[in-house]
Amino acid sequence: MIQRRHFLATAGIATLGAPSLLRAQSAYKSEYRLSLVVGPGTAWYAAAENFANLTRERTKGRINLKLYPGSSLVQGAQDRELVALRQGIVDVLVGTTINWSGTVKDFAAFGLPGLMTTDREVDAVLASDALRKDFYDIMRRAGMEPLASGEYGPVQLLNSRKRLAKPADVAGMKIRVTASPMQQDIMNALKANPTSMSWADAQSALASGAVDGLWLTLEQILAVKAYSLGLKYVTRWNMTNELIHFTVANPVFKSWSPEDQQIVRAAGQAAASELTQQVRKHANDETALKQHGVDVYTPTASEMAEWKAALRQPYEKWKLNINAALVTKIEQAISQATKS
Repeated sequence: MIQRRHFLATAGIATLGAPSLLRAQSAYKSEYRLSLVVGPGTAWYAAAENFANLTRERTKGRINLKLYPGSSLVQGAQDRELVALRQGIVDVLVGTTINWSGTVKDFAAFGLPGLMTTDREVDAVLASDALRKDFYDIMRRAGMEPLASGEYGPVQLLNSRKRLAKPADVAGMKIRVTASPMQQDIMNALKANPTSMSWADAQSALASGAVDGLWLTLEQILAVKAYSLGLKYVTRWNMTNELIHFTVANPVFKSWSPEDQQIVRAAGQAAASELTQQVRKHANDETALKQHGVDVYTPTASEMAEWKAALRQPYEKWKLNINAALVTKIEQAISQATKS
């Protein structure tokens, strides 16, 4: 009798524990929607895909991330991804914060012209408290949990009309920018005509000649075959180098077990590290572009000084408008790395 009662009591405890496990498991979605701007063929897309695969494998299918390229969950409006994440339309974001800076102005910090121009400077920022503590805290307050960051790559200026060696060469040209007031100011400082539009709209505008040029990394130029749109002139000014961030909506991240949170974070870190390696592998590959008849021009030291001087005013303006304290910390991290 005693043995039977003990068995029943033990069975009761086990039964009570089972519903909690079932509830925890049922709290997970069958699919988590991952939004990103670009499509297949780019290092950015490959990194997001790698992140999704690692997450699925390491959680044994508990967390299934489905990619939605071209910002398709927001009809191509990449500047609305953060709003969609807050609304629960998007669960995971892999992208550059400059696209979301219209919602959170501090997110434009890494897009300042001339802030990060070398691998060493990017590495300094990736390892800094300015990113991992200060900036990540801002991201959390904005509604997302940051997992990791990797390099986007030096962004170059390309167009369909002529070689752009000096700032004066850009005057009057219609250049596509994202929905970022800072990017618009950068083009205004060069006396160009900035035109804000999505990538989907930009492709037809470039092909028709309605827009003269835009900014892309060398790797992206090849991936999207920008030369097929008539963009035959590339200026390697290395003026901006964004970061790609791997993030999860706060409520979604909190719905996962601590063990799965750790697994997903590690997957993001691995994907971010691989992204940086791949970006740098192709950052200086001009051969393929030249084979397609693209004129790739690297400004001389004196010409680069002119570019930097022309963009000093928007840099100082936006440093104050974004978050002067944060930008100063980023600058200090870069300065310390370059002196050592």
